[in-house]
Amino acid sequence: MFYFEDDKKENCLFVTIPKEIKYDFEFLASISELMKKAQELSCKEIRVSYENKAVNFSKMSAGYLYNTLRFLARKRNVFLRKPLYQVFNEKVQHSGGEKFRKIDLEKEALSPIQQCYQISGDNEVERTVQILVEFILEHNLILENAKEFLITTIGEIFSNAFNHSDEKEVFFMYDIEFRKPDIFLVINVTDYGKTIIHNVQNYQREMYGLEMESTECIRWAFGKGNTTRRGSGGYGLPTLVNYINEIQGELLIFSGDTIYTLGKEERLFSSEGNFSGTSVTMRIPLFNTNSAFMYDERRNKIVSIDLDKI
Repeated sequence: MFYFEDDKKENCLFVTIPKEIKYDFEFLASISELMKKAQELSCKEIRVSYENKAVNFSKMSAGYLYNTLRFLARKRNVFLRKPLYQVFNEKVQHSGGEKFRKIDLEKEALSPIQQCYQISGDNEVERTVQILVEFILEHNLILENAKEFLITTIGEIFSNAFNHSDEKEVFFMYDIEFRKPDIFLVINVTDYGKTIIHNVQNYQREMYGLEMESTECIRWAFGKGNTTRRGSGGYGLPTLVNYINEIQGELLIFSGDTIYTLGKEERLFSSEGNFSGTSVTMRIPLFNTNSAFMYDERRNKIVSIDLDKI
């Protein structure tokens, strides 16, 4: 999707963005390739342009790309063609997590702006998760006893981003996505710190003297009760997978050089690039009138009830 050209004489990486990008797997794969090339080439400058003046970026892709370029700008000079900078200026806004408010479905769907929140601290995490869960409960048939389970499950995504990455801030974005006839809440949590792979490899090496491949690390992290934390833990990713499976949603995790996807099928594979950090994206269907969801205390999981069979 992205076109790259390495100018060794100028010690610069030229990146050309297509005129149209949407937030999908192909786009995220290009992001990881961009990160890998910037790292391997050790270039001092990254210059970003575009194929056509009439660029058409989806809100989520604009926010994600801009955050990535901001991250790369920590160690390199990043230059944008002026019209591209104007696109980001018009489409992307940043604010602290304390400004995240109750989601207005209609207003959010019509807004051309992608709001990016920089979350820092437990108070902002708790507030953000509470708002997200309340929105999910309002727009699906979910019994009240599932609320705490959802708060814990979604909260773990944010907690992992802080506790495992060693970053003081994580980025949070959301959007309302229409795929006729379905409507989705799309949530993304991204950190640019230590990856899942880095943490699992270190843990296995120090505890057991084992060397693990990247995909093995992700598979291990999805094992119930497996955690690199001291004490209890290891339930965030397994419970998240259970929830996404039951609601027939989608999940995509990028960490280092490995990608995990869950939707119509479950896949785990090596990427062509290297994502410097961990990015978790989920698509949650809204207005599902065929099923109700409840928390099964005995099995400690979300279960669906087919309303047509009641």
